[in-house]
Formats: sequence, C-alpha cells, structure tokens
Amino acid sequence: MQQKFTPLFRLWHWLTAFSVLGLAGTVFLRMSFLNKNINAEIIRAKLESFHIALTPDQAVAVAKAIRAPMWEWHYILAIFLGIAIALRIVAMLRGDAQLPLLKVLRSENMMERFKNIIHLLICLTILVIALTGAFYYFHDALGISKESAHWAKELHESLFWPLMVLIALHIGGVIRYELATRECLVSKMIHGE
Repeated sequence: MQQKFTPLFRLWHWLTAFSVLGLAGTVFLRMSFLNKNINAEIIRAKLESFHIALTPDQAVAVAKAIRAPMWEWHYILAIFLGIAIALRIVAMLRGDAQLPLLKVLRSENMMERFKNIIHLLICLTILVIALTGAFYYFHDALGISKESAHWAKELHESLFWPLMVLIALHIGGVIRYELATRECLVSKMIHGE
C-alpha cells in the first residue's frame, strides 16, 4: 500500500506528535521530580534541619511555585496541540486527510481496520483531552466554578494512560509495517515523496 503524505498532513502529524510528547513530559514531571507533595516534604524537612519551620500547606505552596514554569510549558504546548487539531480539520476539509471514522468503515481487511481503529481512538482521545483541558483552564472565563468544572479535570487526567497505550500501539504498528514492507513509511512521513 503506497501512501503519499501531503505537506499539510505531515505538518499536522509532527506538530501533534511533538505537542503530545511534550505534554506527556510535563505530566511525567508532575508525577515524579516535580510532585508537589513529595517536594513539599523534602522542602519542609530540609528547612527544618536549618531550624526553619513550615506548615505542610506552606511547603506545598513552595513546591507549587517551583513547578510553576513546568505548567507554563504545559499550557504553551497545549496551544500548539490546539493548532494541530485545527490543521487536521483543515486537512480533512481540503482532502489531504480522511475523517478517521470513514477510514475505519472503508477498511479492506482486519489488519487495516485495527490500524484505523487505533488512529480513530488516538484522534478522539486527543480531542477529548484537549477540550476538557481547555474547559478546565477557562472555567473562570466561562463563568463556571472550579468545583463544577472538576469533572473536566478528572476526565482530562484519566485519559492520559489510555493515550500512552494507544501511542505505543501506533509506534509499534509503524515499526512492524516498516519492517514487513520496507516501504520507508517513516521517511515519507518526514519529507514526503
């Protein structure tokens, strides 16, 4: 199956890939090195060794201040993801990309259908993550309380691991396809024909 990727399609793909990987990086930092609770305890214990007392809430406030630049990157990368989503819509309107659901319905065999279902799920998951993240970020501007918008935060965060699994399946499928066909799919996705 010879595939041709237009410049718009390739731009969308790589902008999405780099945005999602960057966003995932900020999530991994939040869960590990920049975890507010772990760092708050480290800060509190270290300052205590200097005979400086902090309450747990004060220590969390310091830990949050330390990781604030990381969240700025999360928001900047989210803007790039929003641009990528808009590019995908433009690509579909121009005919440079198909609606993922149509690709599933038009699949000719089980392997192609599985691949197209993975692509559809990736697109849907990214779209829901982007929309819930934007909704939660702009809840004040929308006149919605933080408590009322909490469901969006929960859904936004709960889709992270399913997206990582889908991306791993996608990358695994690309590697399998590349090895089986020697079609240079990755090269075509980078520089076209």
